[in-house]
Amino acid sequence: MVLLLSSFSTPKDKKQTLLIQNQTTSKEATYLEKIDNFSLQEFDAKAQLSHLVKAKSYFSFKNSPALLIEPEVIFYDEKGLKDYVLNSKRAHYTDSGEIKFKGEVGVQSSNGLSHKINTEELLVGIKTSDLISKKPVTYLGENIKIIAQGMHMYAKDDTMKLTGYTKINQDSGQQILTKDLYIDQSKGQKYYYSNNKTTYLTKKNKIYASGVDMDRQKQVIQLLGKVKIVQDSGSEINTKNLTIDQSNGLEVYRTKEKIHYQSNIADIHAFGMNYDVTEQKIKLTGGVVGRYE
Repeated sequence: MVLLLSSFSTPKDKKQTLLIQNQTTSKEATYLEKIDNFSLQEFDAKAQLSHLVKAKSYFSFKNSPALLIEPEVIFYDEKGLKDYVLNSKRAHYTDSGEIKFKGEVGVQSSNGLSHKINTEELLVGIKTSDLISKKPVTYLGENIKIIAQGMHMYAKDDTMKLTGYTKINQDSGQQILTKDLYIDQSKGQKYYYSNNKTTYLTKKNKIYASGVDMDRQKQVIQLLGKVKIVQDSGSEINTKNLTIDQSNGLEVYRTKEKIHYQSNIADIHAFGMNYDVTEQKIKLTGGVVGRYE
């Protein structure tokens, strides 16, 4: 461990009150030591630099964790190159060496991927390199916002689990409700998936499924297992393994599985479907059998 100091000061009476641009609470008002341009290097067992902790200011307290203003944590790989970088407006630095970020946290990976995570408290495990929050989390991705009850992120692998009940809001208006969502952005992919019951909501339809796979690069969603589509007209479509194509601004449902379409005037069975939601056109294929009233 190497501590690099630019400047420091200690209040004479140890009861000096400090208001740090409204960053501190009443419990944090009395500090023991202040260090500007704080910098701390830590090395692993092989004497290789593992991470660097920097902050605009560092404040230590008698019975509370130290406070970091505008902290930045840089992790390094085995070759000594930057692996990923974390930053926020403030954080607490514990005696055990863990860092608890507060509010919005930015995560920048070496492969160019970036994440924005907003939560009351995000714990950075210095030894494990994991990011953990047991508080409600808002994850801001590309054209998407995800709200969950917690998070466990394996930052070096660019993988994450958003825990508990999870709501996915797409900028195009669709909403997905599920539980325990996994996000895999390793090797440049953008893959989200959950094996829990899932509801997909649009202005025209509600779709119920047993799970969801999302390829954000191809803009394709797979609703897994038994699928039930309820249209705003009251008609129902029962099938399996539905593909939702959102590429190029589309909203098209496709499947080659058995189809059972029911409305007030029709009861139809088929072996495939192409449903253009924008045009409100449904094409049933493969031995269509039905009756009309």
